[in-house]
Amino acid sequence: MDSVEDTISRAIAYIARQHAAAYPDATHVMGAYSTAKFVELVAQRFGMPPEQIERFSRFRCEGKLFQVAMITDALQDAAENGYGECAPLVEENVGYLLSSKEGRSWRYFPGFTPLPYDADSLGQVTQALVRAGRARPEALDDAFELAAANTWDDGSLSTFFSENPDPDQRSALNKVWGRGRDDTGRDVEVVANLMFAALLYERHVGPSALGPFIRRAGEWLVERQQPMGFWRASWYVGVYYSTYTVVRLLHALGGHAQPIDRAARFLAQAQASDPLNQALVALTLTASGHAADQGTRDLLVGSQFPDGSWEAIPLLDNHARVWGSRTVTTSFCLKALLAVS
Repeated sequence: MDSVEDTISRAIAYIARQHAAAYPDATHVMGAYSTAKFVELVAQRFGMPPEQIERFSRFRCEGKLFQVAMITDALQDAAENGYGECAPLVEENVGYLLSSKEGRSWRYFPGFTPLPYDADSLGQVTQALVRAGRARPEALDDAFELAAANTWDDGSLSTFFSENPDPDQRSALNKVWGRGRDDTGRDVEVVANLMFAALLYERHVGPSALGPFIRRAGEWLVERQQPMGFWRASWYVGVYYSTYTVVRLLHALGGHAQPIDRAARFLAQAQASDPLNQALVALTLTASGHAADQGTRDLLVGSQFPDGSWEAIPLLDNHARVWGSRTVTTSFCLKALLAVS
């Protein structure tokens, strides 16, 4: 079997080739029919000028901003572990993320203004910016204020941000884009991802409008742990990604040993069989101070393709179709191997 170091080097080389090609494999495209139906629904619920209905009904919704931010996170891990060839890739990705901001924040599908700003994109971008030393108040203050205006008294926040202060309007907006998951769009993995980003910002940059809500969000997340120890996802396939994001935040906050240990016991008994979810298990365990199983490292090393990638395991789930990417899977596997080495 190849060494972990060789596996890591091949993974970085694969990501570098994808970077040079502008990450075509990581681009998420929404189908034309779905786009048109969403525009129709938004126009019915909230109103839209006829010329915008015509324009956006034919808009090609494609986005990679969120995915590039995820990939950047893994490259930052590699750079911090001595793989200096990743530093220029990180710098270029961060520049792309900053240039992709639209007005107050970031959209999952850039340019598609019927789609509101969302918490997950803000969270993933913020993490990359903080780690790169490029998180500036002038770039993020307005976005954080918008996010804070979309929090709820129980500690959660809506996945899609309403710029209307009326809570009924916020619920209606999330019901459209959340496709009926619930009336307010309170999704555990999204709350955990953004609040972890806000915590990083508070610790490395300074206060933000989300600061007062972080610990309350942690308590809300603890209350939503399932009896077996995992957290259910709304937008992601399975339970491993959502459990990872929540455990990462709870461990960073401190004081949540019991739910973290319960999650670790679940992961020990329900090991995933594919590389992506094995990587997420390893990241969850290492993020919480638990040791990952040796078998996880061996599976990741043994399942790498000759070109340095791993299989495109489905990650995103919009309850109509799933989406996966070799580059995104490879980034999580790289991140996990760096964590367990």
